[in-house]
Amino acid sequence: MTAVTREQISAAFFELLAGAANFAATSRRFVHWDQVNETQMPFLTLLKTGEARARPGEGLPTLTINAHVFIYMSAGLDQDDIPDTAMNALLDAVDAAVAPRGADALNGNTQTLGGLVSHCYPLGPVFVDTGDIDGKAVAAIPFQILVP
Repeated sequence: MTAVTREQISAAFFELLAGAANFAATSRRFVHWDQVNETQMPFLTLLKTGEARARPGEGLPTLTINAHVFIYMSAGLDQDDIPDTAMNALLDAVDAAVAPRGADALNGNTQTLGGLVSHCYPLGPVFVDTGDIDGKAVAAIPFQILVP
């Protein structure tokens, strides 16, 4: 059996998230919010934030890949607009994209990125600035990916 590579996992993770919503632009390479112009929003980018190994029980060590998904959007400065509404829709779209389907839903209700990993899920506090003050919104969603 061939071992799954980090590159296979990263590509599958990005593909899943890039299709979550109607993003104007996406990048697997991290792009800082002030490098994204209005025509590229909503924008999705990823940042791998680290890895760790743990040894559950007496089995082989499990690799945990930590990443953050960043969503940038233009909130506009129209006082009649509620930027939180648009950001909520994008956050819901990411949640829906990573929800288990098909075999994943039947076999333990876990997102496996097509069988590449044992779990892929958002975990921890999500930072959200809806852009009410300056018109530029950002959300940072932490993910954990467990590789057997």
